[in-house]
This record gives sequence, C-alpha cells and structure tokens, in this order.
Amino acid sequence: MYLPLPTPGEMGAWDRMAMNEVGILPEILMENASREALNVIKFRFNSFKGGSALVFAGSGNNGGDAFALARHLWNHDVKVMILHSKRLKEYQGAAGYHLSLVKTLNIPLMYLHEYNLDFLKDVDIIVDGLLGTGFSGELRQDYVDWIKAINKLGCKSYVISLDIPSGINGITGKPNPVAVKADDTITFEEAKLGLLQADAREFTGCLSVGKIGIPKKIKRDNPPQHFGMTVQVLEQLAFPKKTMHKGHGGHVLIIGGSSGMSGAALLSALGALRSGAGLVTIACPAGLTGDIRSCWPEIMLLPLGNAKSWSQELMDELTPELHRFTSIVIGPGMGRDESTRDFIRSFARQTANKIIFDADALFLLASDQELIKTLPDKKNAVFTPHPGEMARFFNVPASDINLDRTKFAREFVQKFQVNLVLKGAGTIIASPDSPFYVSPFAAPNLAVGGSGDVLAGVIASLMGQQLSPVDACNIGVYWHGLAGKELEKKYPLRGNLAREIADYLPAVLAKVRENENKTCLTD
Repeated sequence: MYLPLPTPGEMGAWDRMAMNEVGILPEILMENASREALNVIKFRFNSFKGGSALVFAGSGNNGGDAFALARHLWNHDVKVMILHSKRLKEYQGAAGYHLSLVKTLNIPLMYLHEYNLDFLKDVDIIVDGLLGTGFSGELRQDYVDWIKAINKLGCKSYVISLDIPSGINGITGKPNPVAVKADDTITFEEAKLGLLQADAREFTGCLSVGKIGIPKKIKRDNPPQHFGMTVQVLEQLAFPKKTMHKGHGGHVLIIGGSSGMSGAALLSALGALRSGAGLVTIACPAGLTGDIRSCWPEIMLLPLGNAKSWSQELMDELTPELHRFTSIVIGPGMGRDESTRDFIRSFARQTANKIIFDADALFLLASDQELIKTLPDKKNAVFTPHPGEMARFFNVPASDINLDRTKFAREFVQKFQVNLVLKGAGTIIASPDSPFYVSPFAAPNLAVGGSGDVLAGVIASLMGQQLSPVDACNIGVYWHGLAGKELEKKYPLRGNLAREIADYLPAVLAKVRENENKTCLTD
C-alpha cells in the first residue's frame, strides 16, 4: 500500500545497521545491488552478447556498484570500458574490493580526467554510477561535463542509473544544475525520497526497486519519515453493500460561492458525489441560489440570509444545521472581502466537524494564523493549499516552496498541528501523528482551474464515509491523480475540464479493480 521513501541519511543508517548489527559485509550488499541492475538490463535486452558498455564509476559506493556491474556484463561477453572519477589507488573498502576483481579480469579502465569523451561515438549500454543519493549542493564543472557527455551519448544508447540519476538531489529530486537522463533507474532496497519528487521524473525513466538484503527487522524498527503511495491505497475503499442507502455514504456540506465564482463550490460538490457521497449540500448566500440550482439538480442547497454576499450574521443561520453533516468543505469561490473574512473567522472558532479548509478560506487563515491555533478539533481539520497558497503562510515566494516541499510541509504541521495536503506534482500529505506520504503522480491534466475544488470534495466525501483524515487524504489524492493520468489518454495536450476529473473518478476506480498490476513506480 505504501512504499518506504528513506532519505539518503535514513538509507545510510540502514546500511550501517545491516553491517554492524547483523554482520552483512558491505561487499555483499554491493554485489547484490549490481545483480539487481544486471536483471534490469536483461529485461531490456533480449541478448546483449557481443554488445558494448561504457561504465561510469564515481568515487563512492556508487562507483563500487558500477565496478561490480561491469564485471557481470564482462562475464556476459559484453565489451566493457570503465571510466573512473578518482585514481585507482584511492578506492578503498567495498568499492576497492570490487575494483580489485575488475583488475584481476583485466577489464579496461580509464581515468575520466585523462579521457576525452568527445572520441566516444556508438555504445549499446551506458551505466551511470557517478554519484549516489548522498549528492547535494551544486555539481563541480567536471561532473557537469561528464553528465552532459552521458546525455549526449544517451540519445542513441540505453542508459541505466544506479540508485539515482547522477546530479539529482536525493531529498528534493532537483538537478543542480544538470542530471543524467536515464532510461531505467534501479534504486536499491527502497526508492529514495527525491526519486518520487516531481522534478526527478524526467530523469529517472522507469524507476524500479532492487532488494539488496537489508533485513526487514531493521526497516521495521527504524521506519523512514516518508512513504510513497501505490495503487493498493485504493483497496481501503470497500465495495458498497447491496443494502446500503444514501445515508451510509455520508452528507457533505460545501460552504462556498460568491458572485461570479459559484462554479468552484459546484465542482467540490461534484467531486464529493462522484466519489460516493450519499448527499451533498451547498451552503451559500441566498442571492446565489439561482446560479447554482440551475446547474446540478442532484446538489441540494442551504440558502443563508437574503443577499448575495457573506457576512458574520449568516453563521447564526448555519450553526443549527451543522449537526446534519458528516464533513464540510469551506472556501471554494467564497471571495476575499472583509465580510467573507468575518464569516470564516466565526465559522473557524465555533465548528468542530470534520473540515477541509480550501481556497479562499486558506487565504484568510494565512493572514490570521493565530486563528488556526484556536480550531476546536485540529485532528479532524485538513488544509489543502497549492504552493502559492502555502507561500502566504511563510511569507515567501511560491518558488521557494517548490524548492523543498517536504521541509515546508513539516514546518506547517509542526506549527499548526493539523493535517496538510500540499498540492502540486508529487502532492504531499502530512500530519503531526503519522509519516508523510508522497503521491507518485505528476499529471499536467490536473493543472486546470477547479481541479483542487474537485479534490477537496473527494476528501470530504471520504472523511464522511468514516475514513480517518490521513486515509481520506491519501485515497483522495491518489484517486484524483489517477483520474488525471487517465485523462492524458483522451487529452494528450490537456484541454480537459475540471468537471471531467470528477466524472472520471468512478470509471478509473473500476479499471483499477479489474487490473491492479504495476511494473514501473513512476508510470
């Protein structure tokens, strides 16, 4: 259901415990890694006997993996050339051991600093073992040149990266400034956090995991802080009983809409209905009901007051009705004028339902952060900002949020003690009481106005069906992302409507139930 996503530091700790507490030799872990990489290559080639391989071996353990893989390719009658980034006498430990085996077999070795890569033309296989997951900061110029050479050769050759494409940050997934563009990335034991970040997607190719022998007990007793979602997260959705009635599906309330922006509340309502809510009601100023009623007869209305605008007084009418609803979304299309702010402030102070704060509600709360600390039931409160909305909570540009999304997510939940869905490519679900979860989807078809409104409705529907906030967020984000990926088939250049995301939800779930096999983590 969830893939462990260790940071490089967490993975390093697992390695050390396997060696120091269990007694597994690092040479064995390296050998296992190289055999997993060989299996990926075998899967891609019917036969590579008589082919050629260029193996780039870096200065650390990644270089040792490359030495071991070079030996296996050599034993399969592949013409191998190894290009190493530091002098042979400087390799020590497990990497030095595997280098010694390479030297015994007389496999050709060349020092990268003394080799002119411009002379290289045609090669069948390129092995990227230059830099591992521990890389951070900015690449030195020599590594920039080597990576550019690999990418140039990769236009005609098959490229496999060991553990992570060289140049990718193992936490943020960002290249700095370049990275190897692989056809396959074989990551060892578990996928690293950076590999599921959106920026890494164009470099990893097909991402697969190769187990190298870290004992399960070590991983179980020392779990990582982050996990990636798989399609199995949808297995938490139970098939409806034959005898169910609409009350079993929950009753979702959408508080939203304003002059010219009633569509946002409608999209949230549609998302809730398409994800199984039994009943959905939109609460809005009474003057807006005509705009909403004409669109969707399935959606009920709770008109408040007799005008078209929000005010604090409308809360007096809403409060006696709140007991009827199993979950609430507040914010879609509400507007940002002062009277709307007064209503939202009053609502936040009084209401203890399961609540998703979205859109314009987030705009207000970012400027009145003390109000968040007074929420009556923070454990059942979900905040769903996109990077621009998140940036207002930290008074930074949205670009800063995207530079290190997990860092800002962690700071947010620690400060406010609420549940968070930080939207965008590779959406993050964060909670004070659980690990962080990362969506595998980077779907351009979701980048359309109203997409987030649909997602808020889906999460509210799932919370109303008695799922915990974290489970509802995980399922909702994965389901919503899957619909976006399915829309790519019909609209490869985008152009889909937000309501079509909602409309695709039932069908994409049925498709998953028919076939749940998955071979590539980032498909």
